[in-house]
Amino acid sequence: MSAHVGLIVTGKCEQKGLCDSLARVFPETRFELIDRVESFTSGDVREIPESIFPGTTLGKFAASLVAAVEEEPPDLVVALDDLELINAPHPERVAGRVRDAVHAHLARHSWTSEATREKVTRRVRERCSFHLLAPMVEAYFFAEPEALVRAGASRPSRVDAAAIDLEVFVTDDPDYLGHLVVPHKQSPKQKSWAIPLPERARHPKHYLRFLCDPMNPYTDRYVETKGGAEALRKLDWVRVFAHTERVRLARSLFEDIADRLGVPHPFPGAGHPATSDFKNASVLRNL
Repeated sequence: MSAHVGLIVTGKCEQKGLCDSLARVFPETRFELIDRVESFTSGDVREIPESIFPGTTLGKFAASLVAAVEEEPPDLVVALDDLELINAPHPERVAGRVRDAVHAHLARHSWTSEATREKVTRRVRERCSFHLLAPMVEAYFFAEPEALVRAGASRPSRVDAAAIDLEVFVTDDPDYLGHLVVPHKQSPKQKSWAIPLPERARHPKHYLRFLCDPMNPYTDRYVETKGGAEALRKLDWVRVFAHTERVRLARSLFEDIADRLGVPHPFPGAGHPATSDFKNASVLRNL
């Protein structure tokens, strides 16, 4: 019987394309989408009070992760969220908040018995993990020009994937960065990617939107559930991981899956300490 890995995601692109993408790397494994929940990283996680996890977006994220192993659990359950630019300086804080939220849920949930609580707590520790895509999944598409085309890009990227760590994404494309928003007389809609600088230079999704339709200020051609999912579904991860010292958060994900499945790490190299501290983890596999 093949191994079974369940995914909990927050993005529409990942919802449609990540299972197939991971299955191309681990072909003997069945990947299944368990849930798509609301992202909790759109705001600074340092501002999330630890005392009010229940009922919050993060609390619901933790509850979904725990629920995935209460009955007939998969061999591994991976919950993922985008790091987002606002949390880029402190991925360890994001991971820590998830660990604390899961711990709080396990402690406060109304279990049918103490034995059940202990059983599920053990399953969470052995079978559940949390990972981050940085700053968001679209960053990895820039390792493969063909992925950008699948996503709908109509002009070439100015990002040199050999020169930067894609998880610290930045572009110096003058056409993208130099655009000034001018209100249209008959439409209040602006170009969705024309956010303020310097954030614009560091935002892979907005740059991809620009590449998809740079000439039309009123149409968003990049659709996460279509072009985004297709780009992710067939993404060449070998090119993403071409530099062993880079893309460490994504590398941690593949390290985790390989370790749980008992197969060789497909992309050897150092994972990010925020999500690959498997030896000292106390609540989840990697946290």
